[in-house]
Amino acid sequence: MGNVRRFASINTKIRALEGRLLSKDDYRNLIAAGSVREIADYLKDNTAYFKVLRDADTYTLQVDQLELLLKKYIVGQYEKLIHHFTDEYRKLFKILFIRYEIEDLKLYLRAINRGEDLGSVKELIVYSGSYSTVDYEALSDSKGLQELVDNLEDTIYYNALKAYVSEDSQRRMFYMSMSLDRLYFKLLSEQIEKLSKEDRNILRELLGKNVDLLNLQWIYRGLKFYKLTPEELVNYTLHYGYYLNYKRIKELCYTKNEDELISKMIDSKYGFLFDNRDTLEIFMERRIERYLYFLFLDYKKREKMNIIESVVFMHLMEYEMRDIISIVEAVRYGMDREATKKFLVRKI
Repeated sequence: MGNVRRFASINTKIRALEGRLLSKDDYRNLIAAGSVREIADYLKDNTAYFKVLRDADTYTLQVDQLELLLKKYIVGQYEKLIHHFTDEYRKLFKILFIRYEIEDLKLYLRAINRGEDLGSVKELIVYSGSYSTVDYEALSDSKGLQELVDNLEDTIYYNALKAYVSEDSQRRMFYMSMSLDRLYFKLLSEQIEKLSKEDRNILRELLGKNVDLLNLQWIYRGLKFYKLTPEELVNYTLHYGYYLNYKRIKELCYTKNEDELISKMIDSKYGFLFDNRDTLEIFMERRIERYLYFLFLDYKKREKMNIIESVVFMHLMEYEMRDIISIVEAVRYGMDREATKKFLVRKI
């Protein structure tokens, strides 16, 4: 099937859905709100999020509950879009769902680490829809980590987790989380290779640059905060980078400290991550997200009948959700409006 035929219908639908994304005025009104309740009320009364907020009591709504509803809204939009795809493209979008399933699994792993009741985690699950492969009832009834992992035996997650069951509890969560993340990027990269040449080239670049930036963030934090060995750093870096191949990543993992890492990267294409020491840790994640945000928008301007419309829309929804939560947190802590804007992915 040619790309024009494959994407004509879905791209028309996506352009209509893009009209429901928040405007700059919406952002300004949310930033001007005085409480979490005012933010929830605004979203409920003035935006497409009313679909998941209409039954919510905004007087008692907590931040984590709001975030859960926003994520469920995004998942609902994904599920509507996936019906427009067939064959390898449908498989790709099913893999994109795995991000949410992995985040749900991490909730269970954290609950076990903290000795919390697994039954209560079920209420926090973002995705348990028709494309899920996880039996959340069984996970919630698990009597410990071994049983939880055993209950994942028929899923893609089992092999990624089973090797770490006997690890020390302080390191176990870290190892399992990294293993799940690596699994996701591996599956995504492998599926990208099964698409048309045009779409394959687009997604290789987008995924590769995302991987580059995540690896740099990981190496920096591993050197500065966790004091990990070079071998540990190498073992948990992601593959499939765009500019930073395995040889270059390994070299960066063997730097003596974060200062040496910065000196090696400051004049590179990713030097923007490290060019302000005073705000490096505070804004590193936001800089990564903003870089990718504008990369997506740039691709959207250049490309037409290919996969980019769908991929960009999905990420715009995610960035918007993250911005809403950032605004909520800023309001909770009494941050002024100009300071709040600095923490947003979207420039206002």
